[in-house]
Amino acid sequence: MVRGARTGARALRTLAALAVIPLGMGAGLVTGLAHRDRRRALNRTFEAWGDWGTRAAGIRLEVLGAENLALRPAVFLINHRSGVDPILVCALLRRDFTAIAKQEIRRNPVLGPAFSFAGVAFVDRADRAQAVRALEPATQALGGGMALAVAPEGTRRERGAGVGPFKKGAFRVAMAARVPIVPIVIHDADDALPRGGWLMRPARVHVEVLPPIPTSGWTLDELDEEIASVRALYEERLKPAG
Repeated sequence: MVRGARTGARALRTLAALAVIPLGMGAGLVTGLAHRDRRRALNRTFEAWGDWGTRAAGIRLEVLGAENLALRPAVFLINHRSGVDPILVCALLRRDFTAIAKQEIRRNPVLGPAFSFAGVAFVDRADRAQAVRALEPATQALGGGMALAVAPEGTRRERGAGVGPFKKGAFRVAMAARVPIVPIVIHDADDALPRGGWLMRPARVHVEVLPPIPTSGWTLDELDEEIASVRALYEERLKPAG
């Protein structure tokens, strides 16, 4: 395939994946109206985004430890490398979850409305008081038996950049709600869409879902050590071969 044709195919693939966002919201609205149930509406949307989005983007997921994805309530952590990560989270968790995202996403013309529709908590990292208030609904959702998805690095990392510092918010929420943390290690997502890229490419994405980590015995005094221990799991699994 010549370069122009290949670029055109990637552009069409990207447009198809973006079209899944409103289509998934529409499917959720139909379900919600039929059953008068917002949670069922959101679950239908998440399933559509995950199933249709990965198919449109040409992503093949290979998951190790998939049995750990069904745990509710729990805080699921992901390493953030690619713009396709929200699709991957929906494909993996599928239902009964909410998420935390940085405030800047609210201004994104595509993801902003979609995340708002999904009930995502937007956190202003420069305003600690606002961040604490924004996390309260997430804690309540965990108390109601739901899951929470968070990228503790807070922003996307470039390939080869290593694992970024972990912010404490997700860990504090898990500890307050006394729910386990489940690390999700995503490999190769930047093959589908690297940081700074705009066109999606077909890719096989490998995912490791690690066993749940209890937080019921954690204390604030030891929180930094617990976070460092979880981060070390990502460093070990994401270090370059050789």
